[in-house]
Amino acid sequence: MLLCPTYNYWRAKRTERFMARTYYFLLILSVFLLLSCGENSKSYVGDADTSADATDVSDSGPDVPDVTDVPDSSSEPDTITGVDLGPPPEPVICPNASDESPEIIVSPFLQMALPDSIWIVWETASADESRIDWGPSEDLGFTVCGTVANSAEDTRIHEAQLTGLEPNTRYYYRAQTGTSQSEIYDFITPPLAESEQSFRFVAMSDIQFDWSNPTKYQEIVEEGVIAYIADTYGPDLPAELHLALIPGDLVENGLVYSQWADDFFGPGEKLMAHIPFYPVPGNHENDSQYFFDYFHLPENGTPDYLEHWWTHDYSNVRFIGLDSNSGYRIEEQLDWLDGVLAETCDAAAIDFVFAQLHHPHKSELWIAGETSFTGDVIERLENFSTDCGKPSIHFFGHTHGYSRGQSRDHNHLWVNVATAGGNIDYWGEYEQRDYPEFTVSQDEYGFVVLTVEAGDDPRFVLRRISRGDGDVVLDNQIKDSVTVRRYNEGPSTPTGLSPTGSQDCTFSVVLEASTYSDPEGDLHGASHWQVSPDCDSFASLAFESWRQHENWYFGTDTQAGDDLSNEIVTGLATGQSYCWRVRYRDRSMGWSSWSTPQSFMLPASNGSGNLLLNPGAEENTDHWTLTEGYLESLTDGECNGVAPFAGERYFVVGGICESASYGEAYQRVAIPEDQLAAVESGGAVVSFGGYLGNYSGPDEPSIKVVFYDEDLVSIGETEPMTVEKMEWSLFFTSTWDYIRIVEPIPVATRSIDLVIMGTRYAGTDNDSYFDDLELSVQHCN
Repeated sequence: MLLCPTYNYWRAKRTERFMARTYYFLLILSVFLLLSCGENSKSYVGDADTSADATDVSDSGPDVPDVTDVPDSSSEPDTITGVDLGPPPEPVICPNASDESPEIIVSPFLQMALPDSIWIVWETASADESRIDWGPSEDLGFTVCGTVANSAEDTRIHEAQLTGLEPNTRYYYRAQTGTSQSEIYDFITPPLAESEQSFRFVAMSDIQFDWSNPTKYQEIVEEGVIAYIADTYGPDLPAELHLALIPGDLVENGLVYSQWADDFFGPGEKLMAHIPFYPVPGNHENDSQYFFDYFHLPENGTPDYLEHWWTHDYSNVRFIGLDSNSGYRIEEQLDWLDGVLAETCDAAAIDFVFAQLHHPHKSELWIAGETSFTGDVIERLENFSTDCGKPSIHFFGHTHGYSRGQSRDHNHLWVNVATAGGNIDYWGEYEQRDYPEFTVSQDEYGFVVLTVEAGDDPRFVLRRISRGDGDVVLDNQIKDSVTVRRYNEGPSTPTGLSPTGSQDCTFSVVLEASTYSDPEGDLHGASHWQVSPDCDSFASLAFESWRQHENWYFGTDTQAGDDLSNEIVTGLATGQSYCWRVRYRDRSMGWSSWSTPQSFMLPASNGSGNLLLNPGAEENTDHWTLTEGYLESLTDGECNGVAPFAGERYFVVGGICESASYGEAYQRVAIPEDQLAAVESGGAVVSFGGYLGNYSGPDEPSIKVVFYDEDLVSIGETEPMTVEKMEWSLFFTSTWDYIRIVEPIPVATRSIDLVIMGTRYAGTDNDSYFDDLELSVQHCN
């Protein structure tokens, strides 16, 4: 690349009288033109309302606290007089200059911004000159010559790097190839890390073209991002917004050349010409070379996979880009991530780590798109945040909607920032699941804006800005908000109030704890309850529950009205002593210490024992009735399955030797004679459960009971229960998880079916496993 001229050249002495006269003539002419033209004002969105008032918040939707935003990120950059570039340089002619006037296919956009440099990329239909005129004002005055490469379509992709820039400083630039020139744009260089400057960025995903809504992405950019920034913070776009993240699916098909200019660069040019942006590839890019031809991303990843994964620092944040597409879910990427996080732990200038990748590990609106590789990434980010005391986020997309959640035991956020163009994945449209991690899921268009504060009390504020859905357009409503501080004291330790001591015979217990309080004034975010027969270590749990202050699922807050100070416990065995404890979390993700354990005793009940025959598949499938799909009794490794929990065999419902997307089987048991009186009096319960598992994926084993009267007419049934719904086995693995449910028996019941079900959500096998099932009828003496 030819870089011309340098600072030393600009400052070189020019002793020839002709050059001096030319200089003063041009200077006088410039002053004359400025006085003739008057003030030049810049606007990015027309007559924008520059009020800093927050956008209206919908009355219905997630709890959006009235947070105080971090200080204005735009301490006025050195834009007019702070840069001494010396006298103007001599005119520069770049290589391959010509009189040709090629079409500018892709207007210039910004990449790889550092405090002292930035890359500018553009595309033309022909001609090889790569010229950027730039300077500290719209007069420009300086030139850098870049490089050019032929694309697969025989167009020209140009890139040029401006170097020797000053941090936190505004510059202007114009791209030129032949006689074709772009408009004059401006940008502001990032600050030095040691300046502890706050900043703001936007994250959005799944821009891909939707034929039913072809202008949605342009609307998101111009009426959404740019208008929101102008209305909320001010109209000077580069001063108020500093970068953009895009975690994948920039186009519908990355192998189709025309989509890049028509569907991505063109609709987004008003943003990308002023703000550097950092994408990672999604599945719709199809590992296209166009992605890597267009973008100039950091080349600090694994050498054989440059620009697939990378890091980039801005102020006190380390951004990490990852590739979650098939073919790149490899140990080399995870090993590289381990090294980056280890180095970041000791990096004093970094307070937060924000990673982005395309695929979710869990996704409420579309569970078919989940991948376990992202779970491996999450585990590393969680451990980093806990070990190093630096909160983290992973941004993702793939599912076309917004979700925001948090890890239970780590200071880590999960944020789906879609959809910015792709067709919405609506509630009820696909198989969906209510995961305990997520507190908000919305089937809407929109984007996320984060404001990050550095300094002695680093924090960030995340806001979801909604543009509505296909039926109702919203004008940049804040639909979710969370503030996270690096240094968070956490709530006061709660006190366990009841139960304590001996209890009456019961099959449900209500845990009661003290009122929430927080020394920093944070609101109550979650409660975590545990019951264990081990009062010293709580190593084995009889019950566990993690309740969050809100849970917006399918348009309803299922946690509405829960003050998080009590919890109903069922499924405990009678005739046994237990201890329980609780801890509180604030909405900035800080946990209190655990409460002092409280002990209680449940008197013995009168139980039937396990009424099931062949509960662990040791007798093949005898005594079980198949109603749909396949029911298999398998040994360790048979059909590439797993090891049984106990014994020689286990059940697979749905099947892996032969497979169906759904499987169901049941066993019917009669109410024992010695329990009939208790059932008829309304004092009996059914206790059922067992060991459930799958093969490290989203396939879902579930269990329920159905009650029948003496005429074998169904008179009720329980909700299908999974390990996920029990809330205390948060990740499926190939190991086994035990669940036990206790439900009252209707008085007219004479028989009960235990129903086991398997649902396939990914792959070709239905990996829904069951072992050592149980069902008993009990009543108090």
